[in-house]
Amino acid sequence: MAGFLPFFGRTNPHLCAGLDIAPDRVRLALLRRIGRRAQLLRLTQRLTGGIICQDGQITDIDALTLICRSLLDEPGCQGAALALAVPVPCLTGRRLVLPATAHPVQRQRQVHAEMAAHGISTDDHALDYLELGPQPGSPLDRQVLAVAASRLAIEDRLSLAAALGRPLATLAPEDLCLAAWLRDDQRSDQSAVLRLDRGGQWLLHGDGPSHAMPPVALRSAHLALLSQAAPVLKPLPRRLLLSGDHPALLAIARAFTKYAALEARIAMPPASLMLSPHFAAQMPPDYHLALALAWEGLA
Repeated sequence: MAGFLPFFGRTNPHLCAGLDIAPDRVRLALLRRIGRRAQLLRLTQRLTGGIICQDGQITDIDALTLICRSLLDEPGCQGAALALAVPVPCLTGRRLVLPATAHPVQRQRQVHAEMAAHGISTDDHALDYLELGPQPGSPLDRQVLAVAASRLAIEDRLSLAAALGRPLATLAPEDLCLAAWLRDDQRSDQSAVLRLDRGGQWLLHGDGPSHAMPPVALRSAHLALLSQAAPVLKPLPRRLLLSGDHPALLAIARAFTKYAALEARIAMPPASLMLSPHFAAQMPPDYHLALALAWEGLA
């Protein structure tokens, strides 16, 4: 899945800034490509002083533009392309079973027809899909993950990139992009990803789509989260990778290990990310999405 870039097309930069737009802050991760690896150059953020993004929709594009421009004006960011996400609240995913012999144009038409049957119109959504593999027990069919993104969310982010005067390297589905990056060293069928962040809470097991999770209070909500996650975590994965800015992330990981009998831990960056000793000593999990976006932008 290349992401949603209907107007800009896709660039292939050597320097990319991933911008994670949360409700009350913007996080930046700056990566440089070195051969087949990427080097982390900068992690930084700006608080917005108010809500600029609600349920994935940008509510103050002018304020957001000024904040992003101040981040991109910092030393080292000159010439960097942008990588942005379509947030999970603006995405709708469906697993489909479609004929195996379809060529790309036919597949796109099939995906459009199936999503329309689920009430998702191309008037309001941009559609993309990912081939997942054969349908078990049916060699003439294939599993396909269809993803619909709100056109309003896409247009807002295209407008932001245009206002910043930077090429947009990727506009990726948040959940699929983050999960692919965190699983870079691991098998996707053995690692589920739980995101607990100001921008949203979701759980992705297998190839997706992700499932919305309820907000988690600081205390006495871990068991409620486990009960919400239990139906999604079937079959039980080998490990659960946690990401986001929730202050109790470590305690939540311990609760999953204790009560769900699976290895749960705060996710670490893939080994192919080149880190200085400073970054290697402490990698805040709240920057995971910005890092994943910059990584995707360099791909």
